[in-house]
Amino acid sequence: MIIHYGYSGDTQLVLGLNSSRLLQSNSFFVEKILARDETEQGLVLYRFSEKPKLSLRCTWNLSDHIVLTETYRRLKEFSLWLNKGSRILVTWTAHINDIKDLSLTVIKGESNFVTLQPSNSSAFPVIRNLTYGNMQAEYLINEDDTYCISVENKNPRVICMTMNVDVSSTMYDTTKANSKCPMVNGLCQLKLLFPNTQYILLTTPNNGNINGSVIELYFVARLIIYVTILVIIVVIIMLIFKYLGGYDEPRTPEETTRTEADPLVPGRPNHFTYGTNEEDPDLDSCGSLEDLYEGKICAICYDEQRNCFFVPCGHCATCYECAQRIMDADNKVCPICRRYIHKEGDERMPQSPKVEAGT
Repeated sequence: MIIHYGYSGDTQLVLGLNSSRLLQSNSFFVEKILARDETEQGLVLYRFSEKPKLSLRCTWNLSDHIVLTETYRRLKEFSLWLNKGSRILVTWTAHINDIKDLSLTVIKGESNFVTLQPSNSSAFPVIRNLTYGNMQAEYLINEDDTYCISVENKNPRVICMTMNVDVSSTMYDTTKANSKCPMVNGLCQLKLLFPNTQYILLTTPNNGNINGSVIELYFVARLIIYVTILVIIVVIIMLIFKYLGGYDEPRTPEETTRTEADPLVPGRPNHFTYGTNEEDPDLDSCGSLEDLYEGKICAICYDEQRNCFFVPCGHCATCYECAQRIMDADNKVCPICRRYIHKEGDERMPQSPKVEAGT
């Protein structure tokens, strides 16, 4: 979406007579600007590398005859783009009996409407003759925006009136423009110089079209900038995942091959592995898994070496302590063949005493 519409996005503007509207665009994100005016009312685009001065003043006039029905409000009869420092003087003429029932309003903005208060207005109509009278209201412009003049009929019958608008507008100086683009077949294109901020000025002539012109602006994105930003964001996300452990590096087959006796935490030795004694591994312990499978480790506790045998079966399957526990039990049977034991012998030392199994 951002790559398609660009940093500034597409814009639709409504410009009235003698408009001088300034726009600012960042050429770091925008490559060029396209303007389209299907009415072909003489729109001209100017490009500036520096902000132009709002130093020119243009005075012009427009008028219209309006028929207002009962409680009919004529909104946006005149739509104008005015810069700060402009002035509007509105004069409306109607029948002397109807003029007090007319209410004139100047509205600022296109979406968030704000009613503009007149700086000077006549409280009573100026009588021109026995039939018609005039009323005036003056408005000072303190902010660049679109201003619409509307009239409301408070009389329960149809009223015919004439509205005259005298405008003294401030306009931007175009003598220092870097480039100029007049409309050709309703289309104009301006390229922006990278990477500085550019100022675009839209101007319309006084061609008598009180309805104004609808201008469509298209900001063409500089794709290489958006692709570069997207790549940087992806790299940053990958680094974050890698730092947080969400990205695992590929392991070699030697690293993935582990036994059930390997410690859970790498680099930390397990002093009590399955099938070994409790001696420190640094002291050349003889216990290991191979000792268990070769018949060297006690079949009961899996800690000590086998050093006792049972009589009369002769099986050597336990250490001395486990053999003692078997002989002290009521059921004296060999843990290998389950045969009744008369006594057990100790193979640790020749002088070790033998334990009698009974009489």
